[in-house]
Parts: sequence; structure tokens; C-alpha cells
Amino acid sequence: MNSLIYIIGFITLILIITAIHEAGHYSVARFFKVTILDFSIGMGKSLKSWKDKAETEFHLRILPIGGFVKMKGEEEGDDANSKDSFASKKYYQKVLILLAGPFANFFLAIIILTGLNIYGNTSLSSLAGFIDKDSPSFQAGFTKGDVILKIDSYKVYTRSEAQMALSRRLGETGDITFLVRSKENEKILNVTIKNWLQGEEPSDLLKNLGINIPIKPIIGKVLKNSPAENSGLETDDEILAIDNQVVTSWSEIKSNINNNLGLQSVFKVKRNEEIIYLSVVPEFSDENNEYLIGISASNKVSQEALIYQRENPLSAFTKASVQTYNVVGDSFEFLYKMITGYVSPKNLGGPVMIGQFAGESLIYGGFYSFLLLISYVSIGLGVINLVPIPILDGGQIVILTIERLKGSPISPRILDFTYRFGISAVVLLMVFAFMNDISRIGV
Repeated sequence: MNSLIYIIGFITLILIITAIHEAGHYSVARFFKVTILDFSIGMGKSLKSWKDKAETEFHLRILPIGGFVKMKGEEEGDDANSKDSFASKKYYQKVLILLAGPFANFFLAIIILTGLNIYGNTSLSSLAGFIDKDSPSFQAGFTKGDVILKIDSYKVYTRSEAQMALSRRLGETGDITFLVRSKENEKILNVTIKNWLQGEEPSDLLKNLGINIPIKPIIGKVLKNSPAENSGLETDDEILAIDNQVVTSWSEIKSNINNNLGLQSVFKVKRNEEIIYLSVVPEFSDENNEYLIGISASNKVSQEALIYQRENPLSAFTKASVQTYNVVGDSFEFLYKMITGYVSPKNLGGPVMIGQFAGESLIYGGFYSFLLLISYVSIGLGVINLVPIPILDGGQIVILTIERLKGSPISPRILDFTYRFGISAVVLLMVFAFMNDISRIGV
């Protein structure tokens, strides 16, 4: 069932962002009076087609990946001298037509994010949970309950925004500057990094620095025949203390167990408003290189770590524009760091990962999360199309610019080579992303 939802989510997402991208090209081309021969969503055999008054053929094709707008005078052999052809248009008009696709994706993201900002949502705040001992954050002076206000020059309100700010420092060496509110005072903390996660595939960047999510110490699952089950621990038990040390967040449980070096521990547990005491003897896991008792978290976040954000229409639009601008900039920086080796190429995802995220956003996060995913994938599509690879919009603009500077068209032989190179580069990129997807799901 989940696989079907992943597929439906992927197809829906791709169709939306592709249609918007091609509609951008189409609209600006029509504005400059270019005749559109074919407007297709998807690739391969046409499933449904129709014509409009301008004799444009619209197609919905069988493979829901990609799309294209074919303009008169765009390819060799078309009537390039006709006034309604792409080739007859001025340089700036051609560039605007090519830029319209990526910018339509950015505009879609702004519209969606504006709507989501107006609607409002409860988010996980930048409140720090348990700080791992001997972690970079612990050494910098972080304490549980600190609220992160700013990372470097970026203001943050949620844990997601904090992760985004930290992602800009991947692969770097130096100090990450945090402005935090500790109790009633503000202070500046510097967390030192060296080649931070260079060549790795990170997930939770705050966790990597030792800053945990403030999750309640409530058991979500107890493994069969584990020390926890043998001791009598049950699902939904709230752990209040271990060996008389008060426990207020889930991360403290693991820390206390490992600090006790496998010795028997006494757990103070709250179960159905009743307080009970249970003795637990941990087992050492060679695979994880730590002591375990066989429990997992319920992932119930402490109430003080949740914030509700909602904006009026003007501030929602402004915030959405800033969010989109930052993600575009971050995406280009990420691509640069990936090419130069600062960030692992394994972070690159393909259709399987997008489908999984789309499906999970529908299953677990609902329509709000799905719309949020559409906005970010739309930005990603816009960014990728601006990369100067022949056959992509960015590559086409580079070719037009070279022809403009040299004052004559590039020879067909060189153009053929560049297009072949572009197609090969895109195919290799897709294959690599797909292989990353397969490795993630363990197939």
C-alpha cells in the first residue's frame, strides 16, 4: 500500500512541477509571438492530445518524467526566418524565454510557501534538548533548554531553519557562531568544526553537533526477549529517573545506560499514573558499540519545544520570497561543494527518493507537508535547469551568449558534440542519483 502511495505521490509531484516549468516557457514564448508546435507533459507515447486555436498540440505522454515545449524555428530544418519562430527573436527575448521555465518553478514555490505561511503550522522550535557529553556543542557551552536565535548571520526560529543554516557550513573548517537564549540571558557560543562531515551523508546536523531533539522519555516499542522486556518495561511507560538521576528527555536514557557500563540500573517509571521501580541489566551491542536495553522512543516531543507560526498575507509573501531565495542560493552552493568534494555525492537523490519523500509526506505529514515538498522540489528543478549543461536551459543560454559574443552561429558539428555531451551528462547524473536511491533502501 505504501509503495502505491509513493508512486502516486511521485507522479503527482512531477506532473505539477513539470507542467509549471513548461508553462513558463510557453507563456513567455507566446508573449513574444513565437508559435508553439508542441506542449508535452511526460515523455514517450502520447496518451491524450488536443489542439488550441493557435494550432499548438498539447500532449499528455505515458512516462510521467519531464516534458518539453517545441517552438517553431528552435530546431534545424524549422522555418528560422519566419517572424513567429524562436530563431528570429532577439537575444534578450530568447534568454527570457529560456529563463521563464526555472523562474516559473521559483514562482510556484513562492506561491505555495505564501499559502502555507498564511495557513500556519506547528513546528519544532530551535529549543535544544539533551546535549551529548564531550560533543562539540557541550564543549562550546551549550546546555539543555537553550534556544538558538541565530546561526552565523541567519536568524532561526525552528529546528528545520537551524538545519538549513548549518547545511551551509558542510565540509568547512572554523567556528560556527550561535546566538542563544539561555534562561533569560543571551550569549554567543562558538562550535568548532574541521572538514565538517566532508564526504559523508549527514541527516540531523544538530544531532551531529550533540544537540538532541527534546523528546519525552516515553517508550514507543519494546523488543521481544530484550533486557527491557525481561525487566517488565512496557510500551507507553514514561521513564522518570535512572539510578536516582532525573530523566527529562529521551537522549538522557542512552547516556545514563552507557555511563553505567552495563551494570544493573533501577528505572523509576510512570505507568497509568502509577509509579513503579524496575531493575534492568543492559546488554552490550558489538554492532552499535554501546549498551542497549531494547527500547525505542515514542517520538513525543515536549510541549515547550513546539511553536505555532502564522503570518499575515504581506509578511507571508515576504517570508516565502526570502525562503525561496535562500534555498536557491543554498542549492547552487551545495552543487559547488559536491563538485569540489566538500559534500558527498551520495546526498544526491533521484526519483525513488523523491517518490519516497512524497509518499511519506502524504502518509505522515498530510497535505501541508506534501505541498511543502512540492515547493522545494520545484526549486530544485529550477536550479538544475539553470546549470550550464547543453540541453538544459542554462546550457542553452550559454550557447546563445557565445554566439552573441562571436557574432555568428556555432558550427553544427560543435553543437552536435555539445548536445551529445549534455545528454550523456544528464543521463549519467540520473543513473548516479538512481543508484544512490537504491543504496538507501538497501536493495
